[in-house]
Amino acid sequence: MSPKKIHGAVAALSAIALLTACTPSGSDSDSTRDDAKTAEAAAETVFRIGTISEEEAAKSPAQGSSAKTSGSTSSAEPTGTKSPTPGQSGKVVESGTESTAEPGERISLSVENATLSDISITESEHPRITSDPGVFFDTAGAELEAADQSQTSSDEAGSATPSETAATEAAAKKDSAKDEHSVMAPDDAAAWVSAYGLVADSTYELSATATSADGQEHDFTSTVKVPAGDASPMSVRTTLSDDQTVGVGAPIILSFGSTVSKQYRDDVERRLTVNVTDNEGKKRKVEGSWAWLPDDPQSRLHFRPKDFWPAHSKVSVDAPLKNVPTTTKTVGQNDLTLDFDIGRKQIVKADAKSHRMTVTRDGKEVMDFPASLGAAKSPSYNGTHVVMSKSADYTMTSEQWDYETDVRWAVRIHNNGEFIHAAPWSTGVQGSANVSHGCINLSTARAKQYYDSAIFGDPVEITGSNVSLSTAASDISDWVYDWDDWKKMSALD
Repeated sequence: MSPKKIHGAVAALSAIALLTACTPSGSDSDSTRDDAKTAEAAAETVFRIGTISEEEAAKSPAQGSSAKTSGSTSSAEPTGTKSPTPGQSGKVVESGTESTAEPGERISLSVENATLSDISITESEHPRITSDPGVFFDTAGAELEAADQSQTSSDEAGSATPSETAATEAAAKKDSAKDEHSVMAPDDAAAWVSAYGLVADSTYELSATATSADGQEHDFTSTVKVPAGDASPMSVRTTLSDDQTVGVGAPIILSFGSTVSKQYRDDVERRLTVNVTDNEGKKRKVEGSWAWLPDDPQSRLHFRPKDFWPAHSKVSVDAPLKNVPTTTKTVGQNDLTLDFDIGRKQIVKADAKSHRMTVTRDGKEVMDFPASLGAAKSPSYNGTHVVMSKSADYTMTSEQWDYETDVRWAVRIHNNGEFIHAAPWSTGVQGSANVSHGCINLSTARAKQYYDSAIFGDPVEITGSNVSLSTAASDISDWVYDWDDWKKMSALD
């Protein structure tokens, strides 16, 4: 989650909360009786619900950082007063109460005379969305380190596989939770603030469990309704289609109708799920990550696994983005789902030094062709390309090299003009010299054989050249990034 949002929420809570912890003094009997009544009243477990506006949450992180020191006092406060605490904000409510909040706001929940055990907030219309982890605080307003929330699910791509011991411990914690969306609270947690803005025209179910000093558990539930807003819609679409079969290097691509503001990208990304199964429906563990590629000029959000997709798999994508803020004035226009297949593992390797192109399918070599790659003045590019499209007949044009040529069996592998295609004019040197303008030249028969086998997303790996691919040169440059750099482009920590 975004550090700015976390500390902004702390700052907002510190600004609106008031601590009323004055204790009467004196030795007279009336004072003693009043003390007893106060202590008796304080023993009751009380829940409070409040909201944090987007403006309050966006306040300076420096303001919120002071709340991290438990029991600290601000230099601006009179001696003897305590720092404001999240545990004192919000309205006292009974379990089962319905409340309202505005789009984009965040929910705060606090408890008095008890500590939080677990909490969950789920969107009724989209129960598959992972529960908001939020931020926990103690009674003094200090932010607490999150409890171990190790992933136990193997169906969510993008999560690292936990060790067997960690998985066992996490499973035990999940067994003690009230539902699959529950987030375990750290020790001494007295308050919680959601990390993500609420979506317009939605209903949320909030639940929590708190444990009082006598060991008694107190369950709390509340329904939070968010009215429709007046923001303009921003479209969300994907390049893939349902039931399409793609290669093991195919990225999942979400394209937006305009630019998604950086402050809202974590809210968008955390709602997305990618599940992978084999053809029999058994879940497969796949480590992967979303990444926000440079705007072009609209925002582009891609998902790729750390390594190529496992062959012969099914992938299901859920992108419930309707009414989700994308800028201060726009929201997602539509929800989107996608179900597609990963086909056989076919990989092309072309070597500019050996002048050959080989094709392996599920580990077995099925083609080994002489080829001609880019000449010295117009070299092919080293790196992992991806099959983007193909055309039986294609007219190739180049302003740089001043030519217009009709070719057959053209398979595009990059937007910089690189194709694998038939080039009967160069068959005499295919296998011995590089004479193309960056493409991989094959004979007509061999180009047709490869063309018939190629599908979108097949990796094409070129080596032996003196230049390499740039991450800025194509619509699909996903495999040019190394894994660590790719993960850094996620909006989530």
